[in-house]
Amino acid sequence: MQNHLNKSQTINLGSFYMPDYIVEIVYKMLLNYLVKNKLNLNDFVLLDSSCGYGNFLQNSKKHNNLDFKKKIGVDIDKKALKIAKENFINYKNQPLFLHKNSLINVIRKNFKIDNSDKLIIIGNPPYNDKTSIVQNHIKNKNYEVDLNLKCRDLGMSFLLSFNELKADYICILHPLSYLIKNANFKILKKFFSNYKLIDSVIISSQIFCPYSLGFFPIIIALYEKNEKGINYDFIKNYNFKTIDNKIFCLNDFDFISKYIDKYPNKNRVSDKVAMFYTMRDINALRRSKTFIKKDCANAVYVPKSKYSLYCYVDVFKQNIKTVPYYFGNCDIMIDYNKFKILEKDFIKASKSKILNSKILNYFENLLGEHYAN
Repeated sequence: MQNHLNKSQTINLGSFYMPDYIVEIVYKMLLNYLVKNKLNLNDFVLLDSSCGYGNFLQNSKKHNNLDFKKKIGVDIDKKALKIAKENFINYKNQPLFLHKNSLINVIRKNFKIDNSDKLIIIGNPPYNDKTSIVQNHIKNKNYEVDLNLKCRDLGMSFLLSFNELKADYICILHPLSYLIKNANFKILKKFFSNYKLIDSVIISSQIFCPYSLGFFPIIIALYEKNEKGINYDFIKNYNFKTIDNKIFCLNDFDFISKYIDKYPNKNRVSDKVAMFYTMRDINALRRSKTFIKKDCANAVYVPKSKYSLYCYVDVFKQNIKTVPYYFGNCDIMIDYNKFKILEKDFIKASKSKILNSKILNYFENLLGEHYAN
C-alpha cells in the first residue's frame, strides 16, 4: 500500500503496494508473448498511467535489463511520484514522470507519446466501484474523468482510456468482474471491441489487503489490439486459470439467475409467500441477508412457485465457505436437475439450518475440483 495515504485517500485512489512476485508474473506474461512473436522491446514505449511508486517501471528482479524505447510513469498523487523518482535516482535510463490526472484530456500528446509510437501499457490501475455500498461514505464521487470515459468504477475508466491511447498491448491487473459480469462487459464494449484477451492468470485481492473482511478475484490480463475484439460468448467459453493452477469455464456451470429474480421485482410479483434480499453475486451473498421479514427497497418478492429455489440460495450461503475466492464475482451456481431431486431437502435445510449428507454431497459434486474444504 502507498503508505503516505490515509484510508480515505487509499480507497479513492485505489492505491496498493505491489509485491515483487506479481510484477514478475506480469513481465513474464508480457515478455513470453513478445518473444514468441519476435517483437523487439526497443520499438515500444512503456506506459504506466497510474504508476504510484513506480514498481512496474522497475521491471522485475529477473528482468531488470529491459530496454524499452522510453518509459513513462503518470500519477495524480504528487507524493507518490516524488518517491518514484527517488526510487530511480541511480538508474541510467530513468523514466519520464508526469504529474497529471490520467483520465482527463486523454490523447497521446498529453502523455508525451507520439502517434507513430508502438505502445505497451502496464500496471495496476485503481478500481473503486462508486455504486457499491461497501465503505461508500468515504468514496469520492467527484473524481474528474473525461465524459467518454465516465463509469461507476475508476478501473473501467482506465480501461477505456487505454483504448483512447490506442495501446498495442496492455498487461494489467483488474477485477475479474469486468470480464465475467455481462453488465460490466457491456459498459466496456468500446474496449473489448478493439482488444483480445490472449493470456491471463487469476489472483486473490488478499495479496493487497490481507485484513479485509472479504476477498475478490483479480485477473492479470494480457490484451492485444485486435480489430475484431471479443464478445461475451468468448468470455463464457474462455478457460480461466488461477495462480494455483485451477482452471474453470463459465459455460461449465448453470446459474440461479436463469430461474429466479435476483433484484427487486415488486412490479411483477403480487402474490408473495416470502421476501428475499437482493443478491448480486457470491461475494455479496457472503455479506448479505437471505430471507427477510421487513419490506425494504432491496426486497425481492418470492412467489410460491419459486420458493424452493430461494431456499436453495439460502442453503448455498450456509455452505459458502466451500466456494473458492475466484468464484466470488460469479452468480450462484446450480445443477437444476439434481436440485429438483433434492428440492424438499433444500426447503427443510433452509428452515432447520442443518445440511444433511445428500446436500453436502450435492455441493461437492457441483463444485468438483473447486470444492474448498
